[in-house]
Amino acid sequence: MSRALFKPKNESQQQDIEAVDRIFFKSLKKRDHLVNSTFELRKEKISALDLKIAMCIKQRAKMTKGGYNYILEDMWNWRPYYKISSSLLPKTITENNFL
Repeated sequence: MSRALFKPKNESQQQDIEAVDRIFFKSLKKRDHLVNSTFELRKEKISALDLKIAMCIKQRAKMTKGGYNYILEDMWNWRPYYKISSSLLPKTITENNFL
């Protein structure tokens, strides 16, 4: 896949895409840590991080040439831990493919 396809629609959005990517990976790391910790699951915190991740994916798709077809593979493979309203989720998620 061409690296050019991961570029923003407008060059002025490059910093925005990089910021969205940083927020996505930081939130994903926090969420995975909460899920894998031995402490009791904190549903509210995990759900909040999942919503933040979903917003990052949607924003990245809006800014990237090709939209959802050219988002990062980690974004494509992400699934929320708890059920979230489908209107808040990116198009990559269907009701049948939750964790």
